[in-house]
Amino acid sequence: MRSLGMPAFFAFFFVLYGGAGVYCVWRINAVLKFKNKLYPYAFVILAGLLTTAAYIAGTYDIKLAASVLGRFGSVWMGIAALTSSCLLANDFLNLLFYKFRRAKFRYYSMIASLCIAAILILWSLANAAFILKIKTIELEIPNLKADKLSVVLLSDLHITRFTSPKNINNIVSKVNALNPDIIVFAGDIIDCDISENYALYGLDKFKSKYGVFAVTGNHEYYAGVEIYEKLCKNLGVKLLRNENFTVENVITVAGVNDIYGQKAGIDLYDPAKAFEGISAGSPVLFLSHRPGIFNKAAHFGFNIVQLSGHTHAGQIIPAEIIIKFFKYGYGLFKTGDSYMYLTSGTRFWGPPMRTLSSCEITKIILKRSNK
Repeated sequence: MRSLGMPAFFAFFFVLYGGAGVYCVWRINAVLKFKNKLYPYAFVILAGLLTTAAYIAGTYDIKLAASVLGRFGSVWMGIAALTSSCLLANDFLNLLFYKFRRAKFRYYSMIASLCIAAILILWSLANAAFILKIKTIELEIPNLKADKLSVVLLSDLHITRFTSPKNINNIVSKVNALNPDIIVFAGDIIDCDISENYALYGLDKFKSKYGVFAVTGNHEYYAGVEIYEKLCKNLGVKLLRNENFTVENVITVAGVNDIYGQKAGIDLYDPAKAFEGISAGSPVLFLSHRPGIFNKAAHFGFNIVQLSGHTHAGQIIPAEIIIKFFKYGYGLFKTGDSYMYLTSGTRFWGPPMRTLSSCEITKIILKRSNK
């Protein structure tokens, strides 16, 4: 993980979040006029440095530094993103209504922007902390060998040193209450080594008729893919690495490694291999952390239901707005007889915030098509 141009990325990370803070101070000072400009600028630059240091500590598993800096850094990321977005919108508003760009208009629009930013920050924190939606989707699948099959999708739990065990145990309880036939992990389950204390999170308590299946996400390679392998083995989870497994002659579950593993020279990314040996026209539950493979996978000659994550549906503004222009940002997609459901994620990464999206557990009910 850590050899793939990380210094350049860390520099970009600092420029992004340090720069967002500097922009906020610059725009606020232009209207509200700080008595001492040095302190606000010094604070946001320091905040950007501490946020970057927290990210570096998490990346290289420097436990003490990550523990001290992690919470501040993650929250600052969200504050900087939301506040700078509101101020950019305010700048656009002033540009659009340039005829009204008098001192009073600029003053009150700035105050309104800061109030909106504060409301969005508080809402985003509360949304991520307390709202977990159960989403149910029904799909008709040709050649399904059972009348009905229920699959629960989890993705992007991003369990870190700061993750509350109570939070994960709550997710486990909600999943078990859905009484699924199959549970799948679509990657980015861990951000650190929890091999020794997984029981604390209740991860060994998942219950399903046919078992739990998983694939790697990019964060599994960041944490160490061997750590994830060990965790899956301890939990009795079937980790699919460019391979497939037939479940009780009912459906085949296929899974592909995340492409980051190949980019980092750690692993092989081979979607075609994941489908080897499957009969043409068979229904396949296909796990891929990233959604971009869907169009290619749908033309392999199977009735595919792809389950993916990774995007978080943007998670917070402005990413939640930008992602709407992506081909695959969030939701249900269909091509031919194949489907993909792209979840917003069961939790979050970085800022413990969600603005327009929500954390979700997805229950997919597959029904045999009569067509």
